[in-house]
Amino acid sequence: MNSPEDDSRFVAGDGPVNRRTALLHERKARATEEPPEHSPLAERLQKVHARSQLGAPLAESLAASVPAQAAPSALHIATSVVTAGGGVVALLGVIQAAVLPLAAGGGIALLGAVGWWRTRPAKAAHSAAPAATLFDTEALQAFDRALEAAAHELGEQATQRVLEIKEAFQRMGHERPGHDEHFTVEDRLFLRECLRRYLPDTLQAYLRVPAAQRRQVLHEGQSSAHDALLQQLALLHGEILAREKKIGRSAAEVLARQQRFLESKKSR
Repeated sequence: MNSPEDDSRFVAGDGPVNRRTALLHERKARATEEPPEHSPLAERLQKVHARSQLGAPLAESLAASVPAQAAPSALHIATSVVTAGGGVVALLGVIQAAVLPLAAGGGIALLGAVGWWRTRPAKAAHSAAPAATLFDTEALQAFDRALEAAAHELGEQATQRVLEIKEAFQRMGHERPGHDEHFTVEDRLFLRECLRRYLPDTLQAYLRVPAAQRRQVLHEGQSSAHDALLQQLALLHGEILAREKKIGRSAAEVLARQQRFLESKKSR
């Protein structure tokens, strides 16, 4: 007699044997699957985490300080309508050769024009974007993208270093320094490259190291990835602060020249 294993009436397989067990098998498979790394939901969560840990993006915080032009008031709009209406009445008087509509329309238009001039919105005192002098938009966005990608991977010390660097850039973003012996073109380029390349490259290189090995010494005579990250952030922070002091000395030079000028005018 043939054994059950050799009997052709028995079918063996690794998959489910009917529709009910097939559905259960599919649900278990879906539950064990990891969500895609770059899904829209994951990207939104990453942005929310970066904002909560590191604050608003640098480009956004600097753009928010640009003074906006005041919107026209309702009275200003009304005087514009009155002026236009008076002009239409005066035009009809001209077409019909009627003195009364012409005089009435001209008077209404004149009064409306005076009201329009008096109610016009005030111009902003200084509408130049504060980030336009030192930092271009592309560099700011590169900096913000690097921080957003690394926010959930940074420890407490590295996060504090990054925040200090970001605060320094925020302070300098509102300055409009010129070029002199204190703050040179090379200093300006260094700050831009810090935003665009130096800091993003450091963070990206750190993220390439597996998370489980970042505190281990991977090469003899070298520090761990975590220590190297802190050292590079400290180095960048020190150089950025040095450029910020140069901006202050450059601004103070104008005051020093005024002091020398006034002293030269003292009576003998």
